[in-house]
Amino acid sequence: MAIVETEARQLGTISGDALDPSELEILREIERRVLWLSTLIVHHANNVRPSDEKSKVGGHQASSASVVTILTALYFHFLRAGDRVSIKPHASPAFHACQYLLGRLPERYLTTLREYGGLQAYPSRTKDPDPVDFSTGSVGLGAVAPVFAALAHEYGRLRFGSVTSDRFVALLGDAELDEGNIWETVAEEAIQGLSNVILIVDLNRQSLDRVIPGIRAGRLKALFAGAGWTVLEAKYGTRLEAVMAGARGAALRDRIDEMSNEEYQALIRGDDGEELRRRLSDVPFASQREAILAAVAETPAERLQALIANLGGHDLPRLLQVFAEADEVPDAPVVIFAYTVKG
Repeated sequence: MAIVETEARQLGTISGDALDPSELEILREIERRVLWLSTLIVHHANNVRPSDEKSKVGGHQASSASVVTILTALYFHFLRAGDRVSIKPHASPAFHACQYLLGRLPERYLTTLREYGGLQAYPSRTKDPDPVDFSTGSVGLGAVAPVFAALAHEYGRLRFGSVTSDRFVALLGDAELDEGNIWETVAEEAIQGLSNVILIVDLNRQSLDRVIPGIRAGRLKALFAGAGWTVLEAKYGTRLEAVMAGARGAALRDRIDEMSNEEYQALIRGDDGEELRRRLSDVPFASQREAILAAVAETPAERLQALIANLGGHDLPRLLQVFAEADEVPDAPVVIFAYTVKG
């Protein structure tokens, strides 16, 4: 409970609104339920529901898992009436889990993923039984639909003085940024002054086609910034940031910043804390090695894996902080790079 209270105080310091520790704990319980439900939705469709052909229907469990914390922060804290949201196609099960917990989806649909008349593989305005703001089955198109909806919203506000929508949010996968239409939208001059557009990039660095090179994240951020967008990031969680802010923490930050995605994935999936500590400090210079070991010296072996895996996209306090920051940006669209792990 002490950890929860500390994180709540940190959130209040940055966002300006104190978050009750009990509310943070409630959000974490919701987060666990969203993860469990989204996993079960896919499992039932592939392994429980009778099938004459014995074929699998898929469902993208790993892609859903990478955005569970983001969706929890959005739907159960940040969003308000009038907001419009598009959800990346492969996060459909997690989206439906949120809608069920919000009372917008009857329970009987949880067992109908990819079934005729049931939950769609990708969010659909016309075919899904729960409320979907934007259909996102075509990769890249759903990601930018909220941006042009915001532009139409601005026209309506200027022309008629009254509109029903508020903020426009798009959650997209990092691989979707390969789509050219997204960059045409990002560079569109007409949207540069919009202050009610937020794009959230699920930066899990893995797609069906390849592993996204680590260096590419910096290039993507530079492209957004060059087009006049405000660029924010949730790279590390509050616990890892606290360690990195310590006397020897800079060496730990540099070590993780510079390692490849493959090495990072291997580190956080091991269950031997002391082996992780050894591999984390496996660097060529003794001074850097000593600084890394000093930074994590107070972290017990059984907690080291959780600390190193504490990415911003899976950390509720950090996400709530960056969402609050995005909401305060005047006269510019915002993009948030949320670092996550797929699976």
